[in-house]
Amino acid sequence: MGNKKSDKLLNKYLKGNATDEENALVESWFLEQTSDKSQTFDEPDYWQVKEKLWTKIQEKNAHTQPVKPLWPKIALCAAVILFTGVCIFLFNPKKPSSQISRSPAYANDIAPGSNQAILTLSNGSKISLSNAENGKLAEQAGISITKINGRLVYELKDMDVNPGPDQKNLTNIISTPKGGQYQIALPDGTKVWLNSASSLKFPPSFKKQQERRVELNGEAYFEVAKDKKSPFRVITKNQTVQVFGTHFNVNSYNDEENIKTTLLEGSVRVSVHSGHAQSEAQFLKPGQQSSLTSSGKIEIAPANIEQVMAWKNGYFHFEKDNLFTVMRQLERWYNVEVVYQGLNSDDEFVGDIPRSVHLSEALKILEYGGARFKIEGRKIIVTK
Repeated sequence: MGNKKSDKLLNKYLKGNATDEENALVESWFLEQTSDKSQTFDEPDYWQVKEKLWTKIQEKNAHTQPVKPLWPKIALCAAVILFTGVCIFLFNPKKPSSQISRSPAYANDIAPGSNQAILTLSNGSKISLSNAENGKLAEQAGISITKINGRLVYELKDMDVNPGPDQKNLTNIISTPKGGQYQIALPDGTKVWLNSASSLKFPPSFKKQQERRVELNGEAYFEVAKDKKSPFRVITKNQTVQVFGTHFNVNSYNDEENIKTTLLEGSVRVSVHSGHAQSEAQFLKPGQQSSLTSSGKIEIAPANIEQVMAWKNGYFHFEKDNLFTVMRQLERWYNVEVVYQGLNSDDEFVGDIPRSVHLSEALKILEYGGARFKIEGRKIIVTK
């Protein structure tokens, strides 16, 4: 099967949406691949995959009613198929995390990221949200700042309090380290999910302000509260996103080639700025993604929503991503440094890995693509 066709069929098969004919095609194709590529898998994993998949297919054929496929548990419930230079790893995303093996595959291991963040108030004081207990943390300009079960909530407490001239310039910053993530409810009701190694700068109150302006470095998903009188703007390096009430994701990491804005619901306008002037602007429709290139051009294309939203939904989702793209995501989530030794990899990876697993388990899956890893403290050495 060709790459695009096989990817599509495998996704349908995994999700239980394939027809009887497509199920038969995938199963017969997999058996053919494993029969021909016995040298691709390290012993004894290849034989374990082949034996368990064969048993699964036999069980499925024995049922009179359709059975949703559950891939066998092998290296994090994953079946790995190598063909035409593409590494595909599949797992059952509905399998409870408590049932996933967590036995370290390396002498050193690193736990996955968690809810970690630092809140910096306008007076410069810092609050570790990882260590703070649930409850009220501070109060500014009639706004109560509260931690509730891993979320930071800004809530208007006094409707009669109007921010004075000095208070209009107050700003708070919430920042997540590598290996951290956090959710925040802004004072206007907007919800923000902040990915690892990211920061969001915002005023403690939007009252009496002409616009709701926040500044993002890194990646965040926004569900913006509607307010036609006060537009919501997200400022990143060289880009401004203006919305009135919508759901969208912005990826503005400095180590990524482009700034990507993905619209799930509503409408946004993406514009380019060079620090002192604004130029090209584009409107996005739901399901579209803009990419701001290093040359300052905005390119619009259909979005892969599943891939974009994977981090918020608790897993990594790769669609023919190269090893360097994959490792940048792991580097941020596991708070590690990645060092490449004599590696010039053109391998591509397709599939999902839960963000809840230890680093060693994620690396074990990626090794099927041909790369080799060694963990030294918080450093990953990558070789071929």
